[in-house]
Amino acid sequence: MAFFRSVLTRLGSGTLAATLGLAGLGLGLAQIQPQPAYGAEAFTVRLTGPLVLRLSVDSLATFAETGEATGNFRLLARFLDDEALAGLRPLLNFRFPIDVRTAGNLSYSPLGRDVMANLGMVFQSQPGENGFYAMRAAVINAAAQAGPEGWTLIDVMRAFPADSISVNIQGLRDLQRELAIYLSYNRAAVAAIRAQADAEAAAPADLSLADLPDLSQPGGYGFSQTTLTVANPALRQTQAGLSVNYDFNVDVYLPEGRSGPAPIVIVSHGFGAVKEDFVFLNQHLASHGYVVLAPDHVGSNLSYRREFLGGRLNTLLSPIEFINRPREISFLIDELERRVASSPDWAARLDLDRIAAIGDSLGSSTVMALAGANLNRARIVEACDRTTFTLSFPLYLQCRARFLPPKDFDLGDPRIKAVVAAHNMGAALYGPEGVSQIEIPMLMVAGSIDVTSPVVTEQIAPFIWLETDDRYLALLQQGTHFSSKPAGEGAGDVPAILMGAHRDVGSAYYKTLTTAFLGAHLQADSRYLPYLSAAYARAISADQPMVVDVITSLSAAQVNAAYAGTPPVALRPPLPPPAAPRTESILTAIARTGEIRVAMRRDAPPFGYGSDAGWTGYCPALVVALRDYVQQELGSNIALELVELPSTLGDRFDLVRDGQVYLECGPNTVRDGVEGIAFSSLIFASGTHFLTTPARAPGVNPALSLRGVNVGVLANSTNEVVLQDRYPAATITRFDGPTGRTDAIQAVSSGQLDAFFGDDVLLLGELVQRGLAEFTLVPELPLTCEYYSLALPSNDPAWAATVNGFLRTEASDRTRSTWLGDFLPHALTTLNHCFNR
Repeated sequence: MAFFRSVLTRLGSGTLAATLGLAGLGLGLAQIQPQPAYGAEAFTVRLTGPLVLRLSVDSLATFAETGEATGNFRLLARFLDDEALAGLRPLLNFRFPIDVRTAGNLSYSPLGRDVMANLGMVFQSQPGENGFYAMRAAVINAAAQAGPEGWTLIDVMRAFPADSISVNIQGLRDLQRELAIYLSYNRAAVAAIRAQADAEAAAPADLSLADLPDLSQPGGYGFSQTTLTVANPALRQTQAGLSVNYDFNVDVYLPEGRSGPAPIVIVSHGFGAVKEDFVFLNQHLASHGYVVLAPDHVGSNLSYRREFLGGRLNTLLSPIEFINRPREISFLIDELERRVASSPDWAARLDLDRIAAIGDSLGSSTVMALAGANLNRARIVEACDRTTFTLSFPLYLQCRARFLPPKDFDLGDPRIKAVVAAHNMGAALYGPEGVSQIEIPMLMVAGSIDVTSPVVTEQIAPFIWLETDDRYLALLQQGTHFSSKPAGEGAGDVPAILMGAHRDVGSAYYKTLTTAFLGAHLQADSRYLPYLSAAYARAISADQPMVVDVITSLSAAQVNAAYAGTPPVALRPPLPPPAAPRTESILTAIARTGEIRVAMRRDAPPFGYGSDAGWTGYCPALVVALRDYVQQELGSNIALELVELPSTLGDRFDLVRDGQVYLECGPNTVRDGVEGIAFSSLIFASGTHFLTTPARAPGVNPALSLRGVNVGVLANSTNEVVLQDRYPAATITRFDGPTGRTDAIQAVSSGQLDAFFGDDVLLLGELVQRGLAEFTLVPELPLTCEYYSLALPSNDPAWAATVNGFLRTEASDRTRSTWLGDFLPHALTTLNHCFNR
């Protein structure tokens, strides 16, 4: 039972808080002033129907101190199994080393709010009401009253701002289910892996394993180190907010004395880490003849995390980071290709046909995307159901992805030929559907008592989902999230209790297996294959304090067979039904007819509008560039003709859905549930505001009900739905037709309306086109966030891929800069708010 107490102790260290490295930051107490707490004296546990059990905090404290179940706690203990009870005591006694300022910064962050709301589902101040506010106040007050040694869960209970804490029995069952994932189900999965390793190790070997060289030792090459600064034109979150054209540094390790270009390995660090965490591995691989590059992911590194914990950033992880991390590595490869093309020295050193990627923790989700796993919005939404209680820290991070625009992101890079994913987190991002799309060799490395990233759901399940022929799972028995790195590296300011013992042994295994995997699958050298076997893992584990098991196959049935009872989670959820294909693809139709049929708005400056020059704006210019791109892609000698149809707010999707056009260009808000419609990559972003005059602005206060305020809105728009939902007391006037927005603005100018509710870029575009200046937008930050894309048919993925490929070209970028460049600063402010809301 000592093992499970150890695991629960690590879990009690705050899988969220401790992993974030909340200790040792030297943050003061001055800026958080908690309100005095009443202090709960008891739990009210609602078992079923009218059956209610009142449990005193004192009896729980007695159990924590002595292990003795007294009073009504003895009755409650019947609802918890022996394993949960054994782990409860160290959990109650663990002291969280988090000061009041850090606790406040964390609990008021978007991710912290998610955690508190999740806990509030179980621990409530009133029956049936989420205890979010009470939990947040209790944590801050407990931190404020604690000494330098930290605070316990008993302290939080005593600081709870109510005389009792209401807990329903379903909440306790959810808690027990979550603990099972970390404990009993974890144990079953580890046993299944050990049994599979036994079976694989029993297979006869073709050679003597004892004769194999020790790959944990340095290779025969010397190496030099330098640092590159790469300029990336993408948009991402930085310490200064959303930024474009940001620079990031890349450490480069170059082997010396090779006779030809060397294979390349790119190492992606984890969340809140730094590229220097992997110096031990980078130097080791360079000594074995690899060029190793370690980029700094500036939107999720250690410096960024510390800025957040110090209260200088309002978001722990921007959702755009799930997109920018893999794209950053792809852009790094682009940079290498440019250097090889322009420099004989680089051309002599780099073999661009042999590139692998290694990711650790959040970095493993990065390399999975590069390997071909697609973000799965349906799985993200399902996993991030806010009615489901969870203890998983990685899931809180991954749920930030639910704020990404609802579209398909193509993040795979075919130049990557093999990947290593250590201590994975990203199961909810991709699901079985996404992970099964990986077709290149993959090595996964996990620790059996990793509580930072739950082993079963985040690491073993994705291995089960893999369908690539060359797959390996290395499980470090008694290993943690950090066991593959030697002591002193990869720790940051994470508490020592999460680091684990015998990291020198774990890191030696990691160097051996990684070197062998790259040799076998990046250099195609079969001499390395015996290292990637269960038998070799058993051989090198002999007489070691940490054992490693290596397997090449595992099924959900094997894990479930090792578990006594109903599994707490499904390891392989059922697949959704595929979409029906079109009878004739759009590209085939274009090649056959020589026509590209498009629809555009005429009432939406700057996207499309009428002027003295005719139909003008971003969309008319964009479709001309698209036509040229498609003609080049098809290799047609016949000039393609644009067939341009006007669209309106009411018929834009019908035109696409009915096959009259192949795309509609305009300010189309990306959203789920539009039948028959898929959305392209983003073309712009906007937010909703009230347009009014400076004189009327004080009366148009979005924080109030707007009762008696006459507000105009476009009929049948998403803005109309928002306005009716948020401000039912307002007097709403609907405007329709292609002149609706123009008519509404005129009504505001003449005093017939107090305000007009719409998207800021469209409001500003209308004002600029008509030379109007006597208006203002309220509030300063948008009320809702709108992401714009082209509307495409949902049943032609090849056409969608072609359009998205075009949107990544320089011609598309030039068109956007020409027509939308003046609105970009405002859009960046909107995006910064939207991504961090």
